[in-house]
Order: sequence, then structure tokens, then C-alpha cells
Amino acid sequence: MLLCGHDDDPWHWYEHIRASGPWFRSRTGTWVTTSHTQAVEVLDDPAFTRAWSSAPDWAAPFAGIQAAAPPDPLPDRETLVRQYAGLMPTSAARFDLMRDFAWEGALRGLAAQLGLSSADTGRLDAHASATRVSPDAVLSPQQLLVTERAIAALADAPGGAAVLGVELAANTVCRAILATCRTEGLADRLAADPELSTRIATETFRAEPPVHLERRTALEDRELACARITAGSEVVVAVAAANRDPQVFADPGRFDPDRPEAPAVLSADRGCRDGLAGFVVAHVEAALRAAAQTLPRLSVAGPVIHRRRSPVLRGISRCPVEI
Repeated sequence: MLLCGHDDDPWHWYEHIRASGPWFRSRTGTWVTTSHTQAVEVLDDPAFTRAWSSAPDWAAPFAGIQAAAPPDPLPDRETLVRQYAGLMPTSAARFDLMRDFAWEGALRGLAAQLGLSSADTGRLDAHASATRVSPDAVLSPQQLLVTERAIAALADAPGGAAVLGVELAANTVCRAILATCRTEGLADRLAADPELSTRIATETFRAEPPVHLERRTALEDRELACARITAGSEVVVAVAAANRDPQVFADPGRFDPDRPEAPAVLSADRGCRDGLAGFVVAHVEAALRAAAQTLPRLSVAGPVIHRRRSPVLRGISRCPVEI
């Protein structure tokens, strides 16, 4: 059910897995953990790799997708803030937070990093839209037409597979803003102190990370807690669930930017740095700063619609809001 991605709320599935102990063996033979301790063991161990021992046909075109990183260095923070600020309405308006603000801001930020012309930015948009399903396609087969479009776009994407950063950044910007508006008093605090954007971004990575599930392959036999994981086995770390492990985080379901920094919030690229986490953080902080004065007046104007078959990214399709 979790991999089908038909449920907007994956948290009850995570808790179902957690109740089974530190490790859960799925019917597919995959080892799954929601434990923060076990997640650290896997993500920090070079014996667990993103490479496949044998990828299924439907996942093979996307097997190496996470190896691509956005261009380096990241854009200037103030430049990003100005880009996002130009997209946020200042007077009464109804708009789509995902399409009109988060996606457009991430797209323009990447286009500026790549030095693309305005004409090329439109092409980048088309490629980013077509390839946004790629991380999900590694674990959940997509519809045939969607898969064919993604494969064709990846072969001819301006900036290469780094366009995936647009989807990760846009989703996380949306989640950070929604969490800020839903947490009592937080929007007013951010308006008074834009530096709070750093702590909000960190807490968003804990409570609603850009990547919910991280797949690895065991290169060697490992004994982890009650599990004997043999070489060649597939392992999935439920990063989102590990970051809400009640054995590690007090009141894990509460969004709290004042939460103590230790223990470290886990990221899917831990142990396999791909540069995407830094790219996403830069965009989230810039978007929060740009929207800080507006967020106390912003409210959700309808249901937040998630993409189907998106167990890895929990991608957002639409997010209607109003000021």
C-alpha cells in the first residue's frame, strides 16, 4: 500500500511498519526500517549502496537518477530571495502555491544557475515536468505514457538530471510554508525575524523531508538488530518515519522549529552526497524569507492534491491558497 502511493497520508503505514520492530520484511523480500538508529547504520555504511544488483525492467531507466547533482556553487541567497519575492502577491489574491510560487521559483533558480536564456527556461520547465516522477519510478511503476515521457526527457534535459532538483525544492517549499501557516504564531514570528527561516527549513526536513524513502542494496552480509541482511538484499530506509521516531524525538508529530538540533535530522543522501539536499535547503530558506511578510495573511483555500504513485517524493500537484 505504501509503494502504490494512492494514500495522501502515509504516516499510518509508517507506524504499522514501526510496530513490527526495528526491521520489517515486506512480501517483495525488501527489508524496511523506520528506526532512526537502524537508518543511521544503513545510511552511514558504505556496504549499502544506491547501485542495483539487478534492477527490474520498469525501474532500470531510472536506476542511476540520484547520482546527478545540481550545478555548483548554489546561487546567491539574496538573488534567490528576490526571485521568489517577485512571485508572491502582495495584495488580496488566490493562487496555486505549488505551480505559481514554489515550482516557478525553483525553476527560475535552476535556470539562473545553468545560465539559460528565457527560451531555454521554457524547455527546462517541460523537461522538469516530465521527469519529476523519476525518483518515484525507482520504487513504484508509473503509467506507460508517463514512463515513456520521462525516459525521453531525461535523455535530452537541459542541465541533465539536475532538473530533479526543481521537484524536490518545490515540494519542500510548499511543505515549509504550509507548516509555518498551520503552526500557531509561527508566521508572525517569521515576519518579525526572517532568520527563523533556517530553523523552519531544518524542521521541515525532519517532519516532511524531500525524500521519504531511500533504497539501498547490501554489498555484504550485515547483522542489524534482529535482521540478518544478506549481500544483494534490497533495503529501504523510511527516512520520513525515522525522523519521527518517538525513541529519538520528543512529540515527533509536532512541528517545532525550536527543537534541539541533536540528534541529527536524517537526509536520504546521507552517505551518498548528491548535492540535492543543499540545493533544496537554499530554496526553502529563500522562499520563506521572500514570503515572510505575507504568510501571516495566507491561508489554504482548498484541498492539497498529491500526485499518485509518488511514495518517494509524496509530490504535490496543486495547493490552492489565498491572501
